[in-house]
Amino acid sequence: MSALPGPGVMDRAIEALRAGQRVIIPTDTVYGIAADARNAAAVGAIYAAKQRDPSVPLQLLFGRDPALVDRYAVLTDEARGLMEALGPGPWTVIVPVREGWDSPALAGGRTVGIRIVPVELVLDLVDLLGAPLAASSANISDGPSPVTCAEAERQVGLHCALAIDTGPTAEGLDSTVIDLSGLEPRILREGAIDREIIARILGVPQIPVLRSIRP
Repeated sequence: MSALPGPGVMDRAIEALRAGQRVIIPTDTVYGIAADARNAAAVGAIYAAKQRDPSVPLQLLFGRDPALVDRYAVLTDEARGLMEALGPGPWTVIVPVREGWDSPALAGGRTVGIRIVPVELVLDLVDLLGAPLAASSANISDGPSPVTCAEAERQVGLHCALAIDTGPTAEGLDSTVIDLSGLEPRILREGAIDREIIARILGVPQIPVLRSIRP
């Protein structure tokens, strides 16, 4: 099922996503399982593949078009400034969702986690699809986050139409999740980017951290 990247593989991936199937994709942090965010059944199948509690939201992966983010999320000046300062990378920023859009990816909430990864293949997929990808790490819940395609396939491969193998991921650690949906910023998961960098960009002396997975 796994395949090396190339024009034919991209066509197969887009075809699978448009048909409501799941695809294993490489990111900068770990391998992910992804589906067309507009397809509720496909998004719901990510939860089934991961054996994940449906009350836990997924993230949305965006591409190169900033207008696409604005169609799904409400970006404050703080959020926009943080995303611009960090650039595409190992972060997830949580902001209010745009009114009028709903998805199982939101887990019943009204916030959405945004990711823009520095992986050309993923950016190409989103741009060609014309929609964000609902995604999560390609592992069984509470299982090890996969840094190789083979690890991802072992855990969720039976639920996916295709796995794109680009070798081990660059970071090898999950993204840092920054919640900017409330009155004060907080880090829900400190991962590949440490808290000092986030606090410095936001101009605060320190930022609360709910959980850290940094070694």
